[in-house]
Amino acid sequence: MSYAASPSAERKIDIGASVRVAYSVVMENSRLAIELVWLPFAIVVVAEIIALLLGGGGFFGRAFASLVRAVAFLVFGTTFIVRWHRSVLLGENESAGLFPPGWNPCFWAFVKIGLTLIVGFVILGFIAVVPPHLLTVPLAIIGGIALTFASARVSLVFPAAAVERPISLREAWELMAGNYWRLFVCLLLCFLPFGVVHHLLDRISFGLSSLLWLVFQVVGLAVVFAGMAVVASLLSHIYREFDRPLPAQRAA
Repeated sequence: MSYAASPSAERKIDIGASVRVAYSVVMENSRLAIELVWLPFAIVVVAEIIALLLGGGGFFGRAFASLVRAVAFLVFGTTFIVRWHRSVLLGENESAGLFPPGWNPCFWAFVKIGLTLIVGFVILGFIAVVPPHLLTVPLAIIGGIALTFASARVSLVFPAAAVERPISLREAWELMAGNYWRLFVCLLLCFLPFGVVHHLLDRISFGLSSLLWLVFQVVGLAVVFAGMAVVASLLSHIYREFDRPLPAQRAA
């Protein structure tokens, strides 16, 4: 699957069309999605099971398993995201190995943005506990929202890195000038349904036995991967529309 390059670099994101493309690409290529995701998904699940067994179940065991799942998803889940970007943008439907070309810059882009968010939220947390709380708490909340919005605006670094044409965070920021809110709404519409389902699964699994908790975690992980496929399809589509055309021999 691939898109034709847009002749214009100065257009507005069509929210409805972009969201429809994001969902339709995944639904129309569901078998390919399963083929590309099964190995990263299995690795993350096995890592979580091992961590839960080592932790002995219970609250701390589940917390340890959740931490291991997050790390495993960062490392191996990103391999699926890169594969999906490359499939959408380059028509590359097979990968020679677990770590496809473009994974390294894409992984480090995730790490860079993730660490920035973590450090930012930690600083805002410290601000929130400093008196007067009537002032610092709202300030921290506003700062957290601003950080989240800023991370969304630079999200085109991921498809760019996946096709081995990495751009800086500043370039990604400037690329979305005049389209930030449109991009944010698109991202919200593409991932919010999956986020709600994942949250409900987490709430339901709370207090269940370790085995049932694990089952719900696996289902929730599948939901997250599905959501990431839709979001990756969206970002690939927008990247194709707004960035420089890909080489003709690769975009065909």
